[in-house]
Amino acid sequence: MTPDALTAPSAGTAGSADHRIRTRSGRMTVTRRAEAADLAAVNAMHGRCSPQTLFSRYQTGRFALREHEWAHLTRRGVGWVTNPVNRPDVVVATTHLLHDGIDGRGELALLVEDGWQDVGLGTALARWALSQGPQFGVRQAMVVTTCDNRRMTAICNSLSAHVEPTEALDVAKDGDNVVHFVLVVP
Repeated sequence: MTPDALTAPSAGTAGSADHRIRTRSGRMTVTRRAEAADLAAVNAMHGRCSPQTLFSRYQTGRFALREHEWAHLTRRGVGWVTNPVNRPDVVVATTHLLHDGIDGRGELALLVEDGWQDVGLGTALARWALSQGPQFGVRQAMVVTTCDNRRMTAICNSLSAHVEPTEALDVAKDGDNVVHFVLVVP
């Protein structure tokens, strides 16, 4: 059990590859592999997110994903969608572990709907994704976020991430506000 969210084995309507998480507020979720057919529910979640939440995830003004972008995300790496256990048609979070072309490295990305933030879901999803990394050849995951994204910074700190040294980064491309956390996959 983690201090931020309780996890439970898959049961009930969830499939064998599904992962259940009980948040600190007691809400139960189911996380499963993302599929192309999830795009409408993912975009509906984007519509329920504040502009700040979306900017924190994408570092740009984005309010939805196009079909080719979602297809790229679900093909390029491993992606999951999370829904309330009693609402399989409603997506409240997406998690991606994207291979970045370097042997054993990937990028971890999360988007959690505003009403589901600050209850341990993001941290539990990050832990879940990292635990799945070895199955997909990922031994180290990078998180790219802004310095003022307190939620993602807290998640990375709770998972003992270290910050990539600035000399290893293209600072002109990223700017001063972007930070690259590196997480070791257990």
